[in-house]
Amino acid sequence: MRVPSIREIRTGGRTVFLRADLNVPVENGVVMDESRIIATLPTLRHVLDQGSPVVLASHLGRPRGAPDQKYTMAPVAEKLSEILEDYEVLFIDRTIGPRVEAMAMGLCPGQVLVIENLRFHPGEEKNDREFALDLAKLAHIYVNDAFGTCHREHASTAGVPAAMGGGYTGLLVEKELEAFGRMVTHPRKPFTVLMGGAKVSDKVAVIAHVLPKLDNLLIGGAMAFTFIRSRGVATGRSLVEEDRIETAGEIMRAAEKAGVNLVLPVDFVCSQSPDGPPVTVPWNRIPEDMAGYDIGPESVELFRDVLMKSGTIVWNGPMGLFEVEPFDAATREIALILGDATSGGAITIVGGGDSLRAVTEAGALEKVTHASTGGGASLELLQGNELPALGHIAVKGLRPLMGANWKMNGTRQGALDFLDDMMLGNSMHFGADVVLFPPFTLIGGLSAAAEDAGVRLGGQDIHWEPGGAFTGEVSPGMLLEAGCSWFLAGHSERRHIFGETDAVVARKLQAGIAAGLKGILCVGETLAQRESGNTAIVVGKQVEAALHGISGADPSNLVVAYEPVWAIGTGKNATPEEAQKMHVFIRERIGVILGKDFAEEVRIIYGGSVTPGNSGGILSQPDVNGALVGGASLGSESFLDILASL
Repeated sequence: MRVPSIREIRTGGRTVFLRADLNVPVENGVVMDESRIIATLPTLRHVLDQGSPVVLASHLGRPRGAPDQKYTMAPVAEKLSEILEDYEVLFIDRTIGPRVEAMAMGLCPGQVLVIENLRFHPGEEKNDREFALDLAKLAHIYVNDAFGTCHREHASTAGVPAAMGGGYTGLLVEKELEAFGRMVTHPRKPFTVLMGGAKVSDKVAVIAHVLPKLDNLLIGGAMAFTFIRSRGVATGRSLVEEDRIETAGEIMRAAEKAGVNLVLPVDFVCSQSPDGPPVTVPWNRIPEDMAGYDIGPESVELFRDVLMKSGTIVWNGPMGLFEVEPFDAATREIALILGDATSGGAITIVGGGDSLRAVTEAGALEKVTHASTGGGASLELLQGNELPALGHIAVKGLRPLMGANWKMNGTRQGALDFLDDMMLGNSMHFGADVVLFPPFTLIGGLSAAAEDAGVRLGGQDIHWEPGGAFTGEVSPGMLLEAGCSWFLAGHSERRHIFGETDAVVARKLQAGIAAGLKGILCVGETLAQRESGNTAIVVGKQVEAALHGISGADPSNLVVAYEPVWAIGTGKNATPEEAQKMHVFIRERIGVILGKDFAEEVRIIYGGSVTPGNSGGILSQPDVNGALVGGASLGSESFLDILASL
């Protein structure tokens, strides 16, 4: 199952029901922190820019299923109106009913209707069917951009998409799923999790799920005292979960068995009370009349050493009593360290209110890779759980990828015409990721047209060096600067005409992915190799050479294309059954190298001679997840016909 994104469709002027998380602090009718409003603007603008009006819905506070003017959405609508100067923001003081329906039906392009607090109605938190049906009457398309509520099944997050026949994630939810899905499920090594906060009980499920993937587990905050007590060491009056001491010991033993480096603080900042004078002491010498309220400076440096050597870092929970000075010092220092680690190439993910606040106040928010807006939802994902609300918009199967490889053909105007035809031909509605691979000299200047058409750009080849005396070559940085997000590695012509070896292909693939591009690894056998019965040996060796030991690859940035060389330009072709058999074989090999979960999620596309005449049969096979099209992609009509056969 996968969750479709609003990027995958054109709204076509139809009204969109956007469930957002606008649960912002309001005092005396004034929004005190607009960050959650800002977070949903990319989705809001994405929809409005397509000419679709928006019915915007959210909860605010805990009004307990009845109207309470303390929690009205009116100040939120007023603040949104100030921010969205180019659009008109309307507000209605109710959630459902004839007046709301009339306003929703009368919305024009460029208008946003903010309805009243969803939790003013008792049916919201109960997922009441009638309430959901009334909300569903207000729009044609459902979009969920409220990540912070996705772990709950409420009427607006579960009932409405069920009533509307599905829906899409907004760009914020898409970003959150990317962070906690791809980055955590397939982390760049070494993988480090830094856990803080008060209670071990809140984090046991998370630790149990991620432990097998971890290289380092850092424990800070008050929960560290429960771990220290499991060693039989006194912790003074520090907060300890007595009923979790054995659990902490079990985690430590499991980490040791798994070869995970579990690091506890070596000193603490203690005091007789939160407002008393602080004193820093070693971890095993906490005075009987004191409690630890923060980890100490030596612990911060110990954590820094591990964090700066990490490839992926997930941080959840403060290192001390963050809301009271000076016991906020370590948390703020860790926030700065994460910014430095990100600058050094690490993927950094921050979740949890205090952690997020620390990163923000330390000025490191823009430096970390991702700062989550949903504490409960992010913990659910870290535990390996599905988010219930998203199950109501999930669809089966992998999203196909259709590549148009122009090789040494085409003109700039031809490429612009092709992209225009893709937009006019509604290529976004065929349910596939579309990537155009034109000659490198044509790529510059295509980005805007490609964006309008919903098409991504890719380079036909790549060099592994960032620069230097390599005449005619193109570096990963050059592709990124030109507007590319994809590249090809190991295309059959590169292998068999230019003599590229498996080792060269592996270097290219690794370099492109390390630079942040997405790669299509091409593999396949010649006619002679096929007729001699060596297909499995040849293709298996190509897959092994390219993927063994690869770093940073995951199913979202790696695609494998099976190119039967004997079927390219020869008039011969693989039957749908032959294509399916080879794709199953490749998937099995990927499973051996990168794991079963990776293999099940990765897309394997067919790269033989694909035409409108044979595409239907080939693309109907369960393990064929798209196609890399050559000559038939030079004409937009034939390529659209191939897309339509999905």
